[in-house]
Amino acid sequence: MPELPEVEQVRKTLLPHIKGKKINKVDVFLPRLIQYPTADMFEKKLKGRTMLDVGRRGKYLLLQTDKGTLVVHLRMTGALVVSAEEPPYAKVKFTLSDKINLWFTDIRTFGTLYYVDDDFEIKGLASLGPEPLSKDLTVDYLFPLAQKSRKPVKTFILDQTIIAGLGNIYADEALFLAGIKPTRLACDVEKKEIPNLIKAINQVISQGIKNRGTTFRDYKDGEGKKGNNQNYLMVYSRGGKPCKKCGSILEKTKVGGRGTVYCPKCQK
Repeated sequence: MPELPEVEQVRKTLLPHIKGKKINKVDVFLPRLIQYPTADMFEKKLKGRTMLDVGRRGKYLLLQTDKGTLVVHLRMTGALVVSAEEPPYAKVKFTLSDKINLWFTDIRTFGTLYYVDDDFEIKGLASLGPEPLSKDLTVDYLFPLAQKSRKPVKTFILDQTIIAGLGNIYADEALFLAGIKPTRLACDVEKKEIPNLIKAINQVISQGIKNRGTTFRDYKDGEGKKGNNQNYLMVYSRGGKPCKKCGSILEKTKVGGRGTVYCPKCQK
């Protein structure tokens, strides 16, 4: 599932291709992906709009037009890509000026799209917490929330209302760098550990952005290119292999239904 670094890479790679382009036509091939308004109104309302900017909030892409915002949530296997030819699993086609084609593709069809030009509120977007790398993700913010939570710390930091943009990959990586076992209860994490946790979250997110995202199977950016952050991961998807730091065998478990990998020596 694309997380903050992957969605940020999509944002950056789409922008130069679509900024200033007019939407001449919209074709929705799978209407149930359109969450608001109806698929027919989605096509009609977006026709004639001009793309002004591409923003991001958490894992949501925000394509600003001259009237309203096209909001795209990629979820598990969604992709938003510029391509002259129709890519596999195309579900929505945006025909832009200057012969630019923007496609939304999705293998498992869990992605969602919205066009908002009124006061409609997208609940998942409106409830997002502060992002990594932001001035709002502080010890004074995070520690009181952790103290109130009886959830495992990994589940706690995956809560998008607590921290926006973190997913399974970067949660495993951040907890490893912070030396915190993912199964520990959030309320048992001491205040002195929180600065290291925030630092680790920021570090893995920064690394993911620098390396253009993590690709194992489906993820690709707005130009159809894969990321290479998978080559720099310390624990994620490495269960049963030696820890790169201490040599201990990394253990696999499940936390909140999510596959989880950690080092039994480095993380307490």
